[in-house]
Amino acid sequence: MLFDPCSNITRKLSAYLDGELVPKELSAIKEHLDSCTGCAGELRRLSAVNSGIQQLPEVTPSPFFAARVSAAARALNVYHGPFLRFLRVPVPAMAVMVSFILINIFTFAFNINAMENGSRRELARKVVAQLAKPASLINPVAVARLCGECSKYMCLCMHEAGKKSICPCKDCEMEKMQKQGEAGKAGEMGNMEKNDVH
Repeated sequence: MLFDPCSNITRKLSAYLDGELVPKELSAIKEHLDSCTGCAGELRRLSAVNSGIQQLPEVTPSPFFAARVSAAARALNVYHGPFLRFLRVPVPAMAVMVSFILINIFTFAFNINAMENGSRRELARKVVAQLAKPASLINPVAVARLCGECSKYMCLCMHEAGKKSICPCKDCEMEKMQKQGEAGKAGEMGNMEKNDVH
């Protein structure tokens, strides 16, 4: 059924009961209700509901009901930009995201620093070579003894690589040992000269 006249009539039954139809529509609905028992039954059910609603006692709203409804309606229309929506994300998720970003930034900066400085790459190769020796693997604590800000082994690597000027130690043990050795040799030479002269 492409055209169902009852569906058009049932949509207008509420307006028929309320007296909202123009005379032409009113007469068309009356004619249809006289001939159609289904629509007449629908009209009886609708009028029973309507009379039941009219018999209910009138409800008086609270004094501030209208103000609360209008405030709620205004709150629904407030625009919350994308930034405020972003703040609703749980704090732990934001902490993980910030940590991930910071780790990536520092890792990138460290890698760039290592790539630009050839002597640091050379030092890293020597450290890896030393750690590959069985003695270093057995006693890794011996490799990691601290001398100021770097390990003694790193100082030794820098000096062996001929890069003692860029040794990161503030108080370089290797330099102290070299100065003591030079002072000891100079003292021995002075003693030898004294022995030869006297």
